Amino acid sequence: MNNWCKTWEQDISKYDLVKYINQRMTSSDGSWWNLYEEKEDFADYTAELRKELEHKVNDKLVYMGVWDYYPGYVDDLGPHIDNGGKENAVIFVVPKGELTVTLHNTDTKQVIESKKISGNTAMALHHTKFMHDINGQGLLVVFGISKNFDAEEYFNKDVIS
Repeated sequence: MNNWCKTWEQDISKYDLVKYINQRMTSSDGSWWNLYEEKEDFADYTAELRKELEHKVNDKLVYMGVWDYYPGYVDDLGPHIDNGGKENAVIFVVPKGELTVTLHNTDTKQVIESKKISGNTAMALHHTKFMHDINGQGLLVVFGISKNFDAEEYFNKDVIS
């Protein structure tokens, strides 16, 4: 199955996101973002990375959020489909640690496929159509792709990797 996500090589370490995140991260009970920026509040610090990602998907990014999957963190969402309030799809990067994104059968929640992402891999995820969950330890940086993004076309054309 190739239409739920796309992954590609992306050297995240050159952006020093961990330093940026550590300087701005707020404490959290683990149920919501540790750092969140709307498009109009994007920091200059992430401009180069955002430009590269926007080029990769040929659309605009509308937010950036960071989840801290710290040791012992339990993602209460479990397998789920996001409602896509502001976005049609997302891009994930993991500047620290390693996370596994798993595709589930919508009816049975059985695992269909899993992909690992870490410092040298980026992932576009069709999170508003496919049931998924995320596990592991690390910092998950999520970029929302605009509502204008044609996710069906993007995820159904040739796979990046």
